[in-house]
Amino acid sequence: MAGSILYLHGFLSSPQSAKACQTFAYLQQHHPKVRFVAPQLSGIPSQAWQQAQEVMSGLKEDIIGIMGSSMGGFLATLLAEKYQCKASIINPAVAPHILFPDYLGNHVNPYTKEAFELTSEHIQAVEKLVVNRINQPDNYQVFLQTADEVLDYRLAERLYAQANLHVVQGGDHAYQNFATELPKVMRFLGLTKS
Repeated sequence: MAGSILYLHGFLSSPQSAKACQTFAYLQQHHPKVRFVAPQLSGIPSQAWQQAQEVMSGLKEDIIGIMGSSMGGFLATLLAEKYQCKASIINPAVAPHILFPDYLGNHVNPYTKEAFELTSEHIQAVEKLVVNRINQPDNYQVFLQTADEVLDYRLAERLYAQANLHVVQGGDHAYQNFATELPKVMRFLGLTKS
């Protein structure tokens, strides 16, 4: 099966993150015809959203599904709502505007060395994007670990309560042992049968 999977990384992360690399390696081994699209996103949320939409608009006809982690999970949800496609998301941020005040100020992305400033205007812009109810829960597969030190997993547990939800006790924000979940992801996205 050909087609594309769009992977959206989290805040201060990159396509070189562990989960992105694990996903790419899995696809290379098991589904080499599938195109893995993982853009580098800005640290400024509204710019990251614009970038994600631009990439998605180029993939519309070809998309198998979207994957996203943390802030990338937030963006993946916005895209899945807009395009009515499948999204498999890991420890997603569901209310980033609550968390971002702790990150106001200057940052440097540790992967790309991109320097940027997160302002209160950026937080207000992302608050306007927040999804309070998902329209098609069957389009979502959600992986949560309860010991996430960055996000309260219960917020995502509530938003995606009717979705294909996997809650693992312990773990952390990076999602320990994510590679073992990839066969489930590929089944959900329809790349493999049972």
